[in-house]
Amino acid sequence: MKLGSFDGTVEEAKDLFENNGLNLEDYLEKPPSRLAIKFLIAPAVVLGVSLLIMAIFASQCSQATLTLLYLLGFSGGTWLTVSTQLRFKNTLATFAVAIGSLLMVLVASGIFSPKDAAEFIKEIKK
Repeated sequence: MKLGSFDGTVEEAKDLFENNGLNLEDYLEKPPSRLAIKFLIAPAVVLGVSLLIMAIFASQCSQATLTLLYLLGFSGGTWLTVSTQLRFKNTLATFAVAIGSLLMVLVASGIFSPKDAAEFIKEIKK
């Protein structure tokens, strides 16, 4: 291990810091902790519940209830997308979650048919 002009083993470097009254932890940068899994499960549950209610009761709900369900679905999808990016730091996964949750809300609400959603995905892939 080489630190500037100092060349030695890890134990020697640790002893050098300790013998001079320094804490090695103060000079090392700790990697940030990953986002807890509960922050992926909670928005997935919110999104799933809103999709289920929309798909089953969309024709029987008032306009105000449907608006609330849309907002709940879109906010759950947005929360899931942000949590995915923070946890995995993968742009492709984040994009897939964002498009997937958006299309699921649109299909569950009846705005898109499953065929329209499949065609939309084919257009994105091109």
